[in-house]
Amino acid sequence: MFEVFFSFVKVGFLAFGGGWSVIGIIQNMLISKGWLTAEQFKEVISLAQMTPGPVLLNTATYVGLKLYGIWGAILNSFSILIAPLIFTSIFFYFREKISKNKRLITSLRYGVIFLIFLTLQSLTLKIDSVFQIVIAGIAFYFFIKTKIDPIYIILASGVLGIFLFS
Repeated sequence: MFEVFFSFVKVGFLAFGGGWSVIGIIQNMLISKGWLTAEQFKEVISLAQMTPGPVLLNTATYVGLKLYGIWGAILNSFSILIAPLIFTSIFFYFREKISKNKRLITSLRYGVIFLIFLTLQSLTLKIDSVFQIVIAGIAFYFFIKTKIDPIYIILASGVLGIFLFS
């Protein structure tokens, strides 16, 4: 139980920019250690997205529950909160110096962009056809170039995907 706990503590320290920045890392960790299969990981992420709250916290809680029951869920939930508590404490202690350090802020932004790119790469490896890329490209175009609410773009992409891939 503590191996899973400390693994999620480490992930918590890398999760700058939110849970989506470390989904690829979590996927690799959970599958390579045999805690989840690739199919189970997809289910976990789907559930974590559907439930209210941060995706990383929901994922850690679900994995803890699946592997060790209620105490695993509680312990894993706490594991994700350790890093933000430490960083917040340090930030408030040094907030004036940190906020004036443009290099640090820029470096953190680049790090977050890199982690999100890694997540995108791991998710795009699952693309099976050119049509999926086309749908994603069209959705991205409408998201960037129009004022259409993203929920409608997502729903339209889903409906189009159902017709093309069912």
